[in-house]
Amino acid sequence: MRGSLRASGTLLVVDLGEVRRLWTESGPALARYVVVVRDEAEGRCLRPGQSPFGPVLLRHGLPPGETLVYRSASDPLDFELEEGAVVVGSVAVFPDGPPDFVFTPRYAWVEE
Repeated sequence: MRGSLRASGTLLVVDLGEVRRLWTESGPALARYVVVVRDEAEGRCLRPGQSPFGPVLLRHGLPPGETLVYRSASDPLDFELEEGAVVVGSVAVFPDGPPDFVFTPRYAWVEE
């Protein structure tokens, strides 16, 4: 994977380097960025361009139309790297492709 990872007190950003086809718990999506936003109301992934977090994304220089957003009550700075995944609370992002098994209820992986 060619990309980057950055975290702040409000969000964690996995930059995939280019728009990629992803598979999520809600089905396929296209996105360059996978973002986990700190929010007390945890919920399913929000499709690119359909997120109420547009102003937050724009403040961080992220185009809402290229960003898959997950909400999590967990602190984005409290992420872990395990088994090829970036994990924040109940969200796992697999930037290197599909995992052998998914160990969180909400996930996104890059399709090869």
